[in-house]
Amino acid sequence: MDIITHTLSGLAVGTVAISYTNKDVKAKLGLLTLSAFAAALPDLDAISLWSGFDATIGRTFGLNNPGREIYFAKFWYSHHAFLHSLTAGILIGMLLFLIYHILKMNFSNASGWGAGDSFKSGKIYFVTFIVAFSVHLIEDMPTPSSVWGGVNLFWPSATYVGGTGDIWWWNNYDIFLIVLLVIFLNLSINILSTFIKIKSRLIATSFFALGIILITIQIKSRNYDFSYTGFTQEFQVMEAKSKEIQREILGENLYHLMESIDRKTPLNF
Repeated sequence: MDIITHTLSGLAVGTVAISYTNKDVKAKLGLLTLSAFAAALPDLDAISLWSGFDATIGRTFGLNNPGREIYFAKFWYSHHAFLHSLTAGILIGMLLFLIYHILKMNFSNASGWGAGDSFKSGKIYFVTFIVAFSVHLIEDMPTPSSVWGGVNLFWPSATYVGGTGDIWWWNNYDIFLIVLLVIFLNLSINILSTFIKIKSRLIATSFFALGIILITIQIKSRNYDFSYTGFTQEFQVMEAKSKEIQREILGENLYHLMESIDRKTPLNF
């Protein structure tokens, strides 16, 4: 799935997380930023497609394969490998949590906070990071197998999970719009909760759950098999079919609006 929808999906996780904390606005914005970052992070492994990869990172680490070959291979640092695993999410989350704890402990020397306070305060960040990171992995599973066969969910296991081909790699505008709606509704609920007493946690969680249900329905109702292994000569045909499906789902006006935004976006969207 495209990086924009991944990032916004993480942000949607963050809109639920902020309803579970009484922190101030600054802290909530930090939580939203962290969740968006976590959901975008797995695609950092696509850096091997960067034109300067071989002359910089490749040379520094003495890599024997060019970046493009690494991207489509199944090395632990290839696309859909280590960084697309729960293992990576947990390890990176623990590292960030440790850094957060150390910083808080340094602050506590002056404020009277204890170790227990910093751990309790950081739990919401840790959990949010893991959930947002995992959402990215889940969203990639319905895409085609291609050369990877899914995502290396349980690294260091050699097993790849997903690659069902229920959806195309990108231009899933319907899914994007559902994610956007969840974000809008949950942020509205969070703002509203500052003025009136409402069950913001229950409502935000319910909106998020409803979003998951709607997205699952959309994914499973494409009525077209986008699955392929290795490389395919039908790439353009499948992409055109994906857009045709979007036109049928969204209608002409909304589809053309989304396609216009897509053309103006310098990323696959």
